[in-house]
Amino acid sequence: MSRIATVSLALVLLLGASESALAQSEAGGQSMLIAPGARADGMGRAWVAVADDANAMWWNVAGLAFIRDHQVGMTYTPLVPDLADDVNFSYLSYVQRVEGLGGIGASFGYLSYGKSTATDVDGNDVGEFKSYELAPAIAYGTDIIPNMGFGVALKLVRVDLAPPGVTLDGRPGRGTSFAADFGWLYKLPAWKASLGATISNVGPNISYIDVDQSDPLGRNVRVGAAYRPLETEVHRLLVAVDATRYLLPGRTLAVDVWDAGVEYEFNRLLALRFGYISDPIGTITDITYGFGLGYRNFHFDFANIPQSEFLDRVNRFSAGYRF
Repeated sequence: MSRIATVSLALVLLLGASESALAQSEAGGQSMLIAPGARADGMGRAWVAVADDANAMWWNVAGLAFIRDHQVGMTYTPLVPDLADDVNFSYLSYVQRVEGLGGIGASFGYLSYGKSTATDVDGNDVGEFKSYELAPAIAYGTDIIPNMGFGVALKLVRVDLAPPGVTLDGRPGRGTSFAADFGWLYKLPAWKASLGATISNVGPNISYIDVDQSDPLGRNVRVGAAYRPLETEVHRLLVAVDATRYLLPGRTLAVDVWDAGVEYEFNRLLALRFGYISDPIGTITDITYGFGLGYRNFHFDFANIPQSEFLDRVNRFSAGYRF
């Protein structure tokens, strides 16, 4: 793809805003690695043992076992605003309770790499093209025994990096793969706590132009714990911590990423959040912060999060509705 002149398609692939910058540089299907939900972002992305909103099917599909209503969630984030204003990620999700069966959900992720300029061998512009990814998913979760939920999500990822006219051999830079997520969530009401674990993006490698040079999906295992030391009608306090290990070739660390966060909520109207992400190999080691506003069945969330040391911090926005 050397005939593609772009603001930095390669840089976006290597250093964008996924859960781990290093994991993103090694894995294909980036749209499956970018976490939705500014609420979780504000808490340092420590969410696997919480997973109680419309984004549960991404964070821990077992959270669908405890959904009691209908929820819609929407997330939007610019990924590299310091480099390009048309590189962004959008995510739409819907979950609901089905009496006697459990919770079901569906989501759709769209990752835009923006516009790129194609050139010929002499460096002359021959036109523009767009690069993007699509990632639809469906999910199901149920509580087989009281307070313990299990879930599974099935996902498809379609990557369209370049049309055939701009690659060296005239073949399109496109690829498709599929994957599954599995989740477990155990609530401990007497201790005001919960435990969670997930294994995500289990599926075949994805290839683009050359099938012999495929990339693994961002397979990972995540475990977490959450604790609610204060929970009244007016005041609510949530503390959570996660640990992530990426199942990619050459990994030697027991834990690749540590996440921790806290949320204080007042009268279900205002929430303040603070967190910390420690991903030293991916060069993301910094605080996160954010807030949430609620009114009746609507809520809006904002977060400011770090990326790789080579990129500026970014703002994330999400909204949801319960009915």
